[in-house]
Amino acid sequence: MSTPAASPLSPREYLRVLAIAALLGPPVAILAAGLMAAIHGVTTLAWTDIPDAAGWSSPPAWYVLVVPVVGGAIVALALRMPGHGGHSAVGDLSMEPLPPLGLVSAMLAGLASLGLGLVLGPEAPLLALGLTAGLVAGKALRAEESAAKLIVMAGAFASISTVFGGPLPSALLLFELAAAHAVVPAAALGRALVPGFLASGTAALMFTGVDDWPGVKETVLSLPPLPDYPTVQGVDVAWAVPVALVAGLIVAGARSGARRASERTTLPPALLLCGGGLAVGALAVAFREITSQPVDLVLFSGETSLGTILGETSAGVVVALLIAKALGYAISLAAGFRGGPTFPAVTLGVIVGVLGALVLPGLDLTPAVAAGLAAGAAAALRLPIFGALLTALMMGSGAAQTVPIAVVGSVVGWLAAEAVNARASRR
Repeated sequence: MSTPAASPLSPREYLRVLAIAALLGPPVAILAAGLMAAIHGVTTLAWTDIPDAAGWSSPPAWYVLVVPVVGGAIVALALRMPGHGGHSAVGDLSMEPLPPLGLVSAMLAGLASLGLGLVLGPEAPLLALGLTAGLVAGKALRAEESAAKLIVMAGAFASISTVFGGPLPSALLLFELAAAHAVVPAAALGRALVPGFLASGTAALMFTGVDDWPGVKETVLSLPPLPDYPTVQGVDVAWAVPVALVAGLIVAGARSGARRASERTTLPPALLLCGGGLAVGALAVAFREITSQPVDLVLFSGETSLGTILGETSAGVVVALLIAKALGYAISLAAGFRGGPTFPAVTLGVIVGVLGALVLPGLDLTPAVAAGLAAGAAAALRLPIFGALLTALMMGSGAAQTVPIAVVGSVVGWLAAEAVNARASRR
């Protein structure tokens, strides 16, 4: 998206954009909630209703293999439609809006990828939905070019705030994205992002009225209550560095490896997607056979499994989950499925934190999770400030004590991602 500040708006025009952004937030929040409910509906149908109707206590191995393959076939179909299924998950989050007809294929690809078990998150489809809603609103109101671009960004703010805990983390996420990708000149950055910040606030007001729709609360990134952590301990700060380093290297390595694999492959997209779906299903089946744990822990983006992961006491199970989830994440990215990179990265960070608390002497669970989560989020998007803020919000009552550890973890995860990407660039 080109810079919104090409021709500065007059004060009157800017106030009009603010008013439009405020009005845009509520309908975008409803659309976002509808998308999350639709993903939940597909997930429930494929992984609960059909197995229950068949009389299975858990899906048989062949079914776990077939469902992600069906997802691959549907995404391959979406790639042939206008819009080509939206932006590929293997790249960074895109700030380019899709035309309304192209959004249809992006929503279809996102529903198939996320609902049928691939290891990706909902933030990319939600971002595409908000950007396109802003594009439509700008055209309907015949806004001039500079104003229209601000309205597009406002739609993005409103949609992404529904899963990242409200206006503050979503504003910081898009602030860092806009700065990193030079979407807005540095001198105009604050003024350009205020309409989006306002839209995310009005979206949050509406979202509180629809967050009881099926699947909506489950899709929002949040942690169950963690053990009390009254004060920062020196040993926890020391252990936070290796925990964050491992989490950052795993997330960045999965993303970098997926990017290289997607660039080098010569397979037709349909074969690559179906093969990728089969591989992810096989990882889930193998994990269940080895650990006797449900396939859901490997499949999906992972936010609904965080409670189970935090309660795991076997280091062997956690190691197996870490390997299977990281490979499933890399395969889902490389194969061309549609979704976002952040949610699985957060889950991987939490898994590393749980493992650290189990095997590192003197390390408590709460600071270990804070370090791993912050590193995973920062490494996924290479946005260190966002990683720390997201962690602080997810930690709830323990945020005040764990903020220093979250900051350390986020910076270490970001540095790990920068190192991995620099090495990949040299290659």
